[in-house]
Amino acid sequence: MPELPEVVTVVNQLNEKIINKKVVSVKLYKEKLLKNSTVEQLENWFVNEKILSVKNKGKFIVFYFSNDKILISHLRMNGKYFFNNSSKKEPHNHLVIQFDDNTFLHYNDTRMFGTFHIKTTKDYLNTTPLSNVGPTPMEISEEELFNKLQKSKRSIKPTLLDQQIVSGLGNIYVDEVLFACSIHPLTKAFLINKNELKLIKKFATSILLKSIELGGSTINSYSSLNMQEGNFQNFLQVHTKKGFACSRCNNIIEKITVGGRGTYICSNCQNEKKQSKL
Repeated sequence: MPELPEVVTVVNQLNEKIINKKVVSVKLYKEKLLKNSTVEQLENWFVNEKILSVKNKGKFIVFYFSNDKILISHLRMNGKYFFNNSSKKEPHNHLVIQFDDNTFLHYNDTRMFGTFHIKTTKDYLNTTPLSNVGPTPMEISEEELFNKLQKSKRSIKPTLLDQQIVSGLGNIYVDEVLFACSIHPLTKAFLINKNELKLIKKFATSILLKSIELGGSTINSYSSLNMQEGNFQNFLQVHTKKGFACSRCNNIIEKITVGGRGTYICSNCQNEKKQSKL
């Protein structure tokens, strides 16, 4: 699933291609992708309107239109956007937006897990799905994140994966952040001390920003606009590195399961912190 760097990469590319373009038609071919409106509303509300900007809120892509309507897109597992001059409906292209210069934006999703919501500028941040999205690691304060971790009874990895606590971190980057901090992913979140918390925020921020700079991580199915691949996968330290030597200590990287998610660790560098017995 695309995480914050991959989504930001797509948003940046869309801003280069579609800003101030006027929509002349919208076609949605799979109604199940639209969660809170009718296909007729989607196809009519945006015609003759311009796309003013594209931003993100966590892993959501947010299109701002000139009539104060908002289109919110989530790529889920493998949603992709294509921008070109072709009106041809390719397999798995489920949404097509045509602009007045005869260019087209296609949404492609082979597994059809992606979602669309239509909102207005008045309500989009205060209603689902965006009302449940927490701040990114770059936005959240150390105090707020520490307080959230103290209230969690879960292990640190699933806690950081919770998009209501902190948004943008997925399986790839949580593995990388916890390795950088020398924290075992099974450590209970409430056992994280303030020094470790500072490291989590520091490395989450720096790793995400570096990945954004490199266009995200292309692992399995991810690619950004028009199938452009990212490069951060070439700099991963533990994620996908099962059987390789740890870059710090030469211990062999292991793959374990944490909260149902495949998780990569160095068991020598990342020791699980246990709660003291009273």
